[in-house]
Amino acid sequence: MEGGDYRDITYLFLYGLSRNVLCRAKIRDMKREWREYLLEKADRSAYQAPVFWKMLKKEEKKCARIVLGLLEDLRNCEDVRAEKAWVCLRYLIRSGYRAEEEYLREKKEIFFSSLWELAGEEKGDILLRSSRICMCLLMAEEDHREIKADKGIFLFEEGIKKTEELWKKGEKTTTDSSFRDEKAEFLHIWIPFFFCLSKAPAGSVRIGKKQTKVLT
Repeated sequence: MEGGDYRDITYLFLYGLSRNVLCRAKIRDMKREWREYLLEKADRSAYQAPVFWKMLKKEEKKCARIVLGLLEDLRNCEDVRAEKAWVCLRYLIRSGYRAEEEYLREKKEIFFSSLWELAGEEKGDILLRSSRICMCLLMAEEDHREIKADKGIFLFEEGIKKTEELWKKGEKTTTDSSFRDEKAEFLHIWIPFFFCLSKAPAGSVRIGKKQTKVLT
């Protein structure tokens, strides 16, 4: 782990999907029984920072809780339920971020700075911008696309740090080691710092127990 650290992007993931109108529409189409089950799962999650949940409107908050329930299933359940959760999360990401998916598919070479520019085209919201980058990384991982690191990765790292500090201000404190261990397995991104970025490994995404490098 020398030269970098894991960054927890769970809240950014929830923020991005819950603020995306297409994702919210897909969530509304879910069966009622499944939505209620996922809401119960979310209520038992460690991710209860008040400062985050207060940022969302009523429907956005409900959608974020449903997505959190999916992440809980992905992390903690047996293979069948975890697979169902991943299929649903993948569908939400691909449905809500079609422009980003098309960009990743069409470009022969993808640089981190170009993703940063793409993510900031419409709004200056640093949370939305950073969450869009996260979605791009997840899709790039699944599609086995290589993202070349350049100076844009430092801008993203700074944005991740700022959002982490914001969430931590409202989190409940605990001395239970099992809580810390469990939290570390949810949804993280690995962003090392390198002064020479041309060929150095520069990142990976982890969902549950899966980890794959997507930046080089």
